[in-house]
Amino acid sequence: MATSGSYDFSLTGTEIITEALELLGVVGVGNPMSSEDQATCLRTLEMMIKAWQAEGIAMWTTREASLFFSYRGVSYSIGPTGDHCSTAGYKTEVATAAASGVSTITVDSDDDITDGDYIGIELDDGTVQWTTVNGTPSSDVVTLTASLTDTVAINNHVYNYTSKIQRPLEIIEVRRISSSETDVPLEIISRDEYMRLSDKDSYGAVNQVYYDPLLTNGKMYVWPTPNDVKEYLKFSCRIPIEDFDSASNDPDFPKEWLMALSWNLAVYVAPKFGKSIDGLFLTNAGTLKQAVKDFDHEDTSIYIRRK
Repeated sequence: MATSGSYDFSLTGTEIITEALELLGVVGVGNPMSSEDQATCLRTLEMMIKAWQAEGIAMWTTREASLFFSYRGVSYSIGPTGDHCSTAGYKTEVATAAASGVSTITVDSDDDITDGDYIGIELDDGTVQWTTVNGTPSSDVVTLTASLTDTVAINNHVYNYTSKIQRPLEIIEVRRISSSETDVPLEIISRDEYMRLSDKDSYGAVNQVYYDPLLTNGKMYVWPTPNDVKEYLKFSCRIPIEDFDSASNDPDFPKEWLMALSWNLAVYVAPKFGKSIDGLFLTNAGTLKQAVKDFDHEDTSIYIRRK
């Protein structure tokens, strides 16, 4: 028996919609889908997926992110137009002291630094100056778009990243990365607990965070406020499922979800085509969705502690 040896089967948005309409008997051989039918079904598919996000699906959208502190910053915008937070953030250190007013720095390693990156340099006054990388680094020398506004000592931290994170729907866990590169787990607290803190401007090593997802950018509040910019946060978060910008896009789903997407889309669009759904169809659609939801979880043990 000769198998294909491939593992790349997938469906586009158009093919998911076609499958759904075939299940309803709306399209078939000799009865192609119209552009109007595709457009209305794509809109419903998008809304269905966004609604499913509220159920907590999509373990595959979990990302590891880095948030770089500002000196004594109380809160940080987390998102595409927010503060300095990325799913691909890097840290190196200054190899040669630099004077105020210069536009180049020498770092321990430029391996992860590229032209156009956001770059933050720890200044000797204890703050971080952010600018961008101007040109491809060479021999660990990095050219900056803006000149340094203060002196920079050897071993001061340098942070960089290419693009900002999408707005997280949920923060799962948070760690503070100390200046010695140790991970310190932090407590995620509720809005009520954060608001009850009497002195939100007190500073020290961050040990608690509160996250408000909001809309374009989420907002992360930290306490105490950081007074050491050699420290930063790393956290695991769940970001939104990608949109279908066109029906030709592939879904931002594992392949195991394709059948559930098609059958459940058929349920949602049936009224648009004057089709009724019987109980068995509804049961099948629900069963397919539940099966992949049950599959979409982390394999860990659960411990119950009695107080």
